[in-house]
Amino acid sequence: MISNYKNYINKNNQRTYVLIFFLIMSLVFLGLMVNFSFIKIYKGIPSMYNLFERMMSPNLAYGQEVFSKLLETIEIAVTSTIMGVLLAIPFALLTARNITPNKYISIGLNTLFSFLRTIPNLIWAALLVSIFSIGQLPGMMALTITAFLISLKLFKENIETISENLINSTKSVGATRLQILRHCVLPTMLELTVSVFFMVFETNIRSATVLGLVGAGGIGQIMWRDLNHLRYDNLATLILMLFITILTIDGLSLLVRNQIKKTYIPCKSIESHRRFIIFRGMTILVIFLTIILGVFNSIDINMLRFKLGLEQAQSMILRMFYIDLTYLPRLLEGIKESFFIAIFSTLTGAIGALFLSFFAAYNTSPSKAMVLISKGITNILRTFPPIVTAIIFFRGVGPGPLAGSMALSIYTTGVLTKLYSEVIEHSHENTKNSILSTGCSNLISFRHGILPQTLPTFISLVLYRLESNIRTSTILGIIGAGGIGTILSMNITWRNWERVGLLILGIAVMVMIIDSLSYYLRKRMS
Repeated sequence: MISNYKNYINKNNQRTYVLIFFLIMSLVFLGLMVNFSFIKIYKGIPSMYNLFERMMSPNLAYGQEVFSKLLETIEIAVTSTIMGVLLAIPFALLTARNITPNKYISIGLNTLFSFLRTIPNLIWAALLVSIFSIGQLPGMMALTITAFLISLKLFKENIETISENLINSTKSVGATRLQILRHCVLPTMLELTVSVFFMVFETNIRSATVLGLVGAGGIGQIMWRDLNHLRYDNLATLILMLFITILTIDGLSLLVRNQIKKTYIPCKSIESHRRFIIFRGMTILVIFLTIILGVFNSIDINMLRFKLGLEQAQSMILRMFYIDLTYLPRLLEGIKESFFIAIFSTLTGAIGALFLSFFAAYNTSPSKAMVLISKGITNILRTFPPIVTAIIFFRGVGPGPLAGSMALSIYTTGVLTKLYSEVIEHSHENTKNSILSTGCSNLISFRHGILPQTLPTFISLVLYRLESNIRTSTILGIIGAGGIGTILSMNITWRNWERVGLLILGIAVMVMIIDSLSYYLRKRMS
């Protein structure tokens, strides 16, 4: 018995050593692909330290201008989220496979939306700025598209989980298609609407902070101006206010979602409960529409400018269909760079999260103080979009994929640490306690108990993060941090729409291949 146990431990250790060797070799290869250099980072530390040192004295008098732009950013995020969520509801009814009126419509729309979902919001913003010129409108439209596509996916997947028996039993009593929607589908969607709104809003508020880098309104415009003018005291004020705002919104979002889960209104019958759900949904709809009208009244939208923009959009889209195949070598070069940035940052972020999660989870950390410190570090790492962090690394290590890789690695570490530490905290205590009872430490119980139990979930989270990092890696080049975004932003500026069409198609194909591979691997693991 003891001999068998020793053999089992030896085999496990051998597998661990092989995995560590494979990870080291992979990191070395990926590091070469993104021009990773300890010497370059070391030489860049003084520049980055000087930047941080100059940011230690924020210009508080600058707060008023920052506050007005911050309100503009929040307006863009709120309005685009509301519009995106509301637009997604009818399209979810068309695309959900179990209730669609026509399966060919469903297949066609799902294919189209899957393609559009591969285009990052900053690219949407850059294209829309080219059409409608700089201002809030392009930013609002870009985030509305993003909110619509995310909400549509969530609503559609929720509808497809509705019991087939419920739909068939409703049909069997002679219910029409509208009655099926009214009694089986809409109550479920209305219950989900508020949760979807806050989930999408959290994404949009972070995205809205960087849209100004391409002239699409919000706080990103003055951020880019201050960076170019080396006004780091102003930048410190901006980042501080942005950090507080994002943390506050995250906290409020979490609080509201938790309250929604706990809320229960006792009703005398199923019918009265449905009436309550519909009444609540209509109330929320009225509030949403009121907010949208209020925001649009505050934006100066010139109809002549809007009409001219639509004409330009028509011309742009037609030209994008005539893709310039002579630009294919540059496309492949840019895709390769973006791909390796995403893989490198996902792998390094996953390794960092694996260690940091041990200290951030309540049931594995050596002390409560360590938990608070680790969670604080995690919140800082994931608060700012990677493109903002890339700007700081850009100052230290210069242009190229290294700046983008380091920025995306830091953000990935923060996101994965938060998600994985929550998984650890919800893991079964029996395995951990049985190992601790033998006199082992928390670290040993984590290594031999919790980690094997939660590893499939961790790998699944890493694969989800890889999908997101592939999208993000394509836009880092907009500020010179490597990847296909560099040549894409250049061609958008020069109005080379035939090349832009080829580049967007290349990005879409790469993202869809990675998404499909990730989905296949997750299914195999489950």
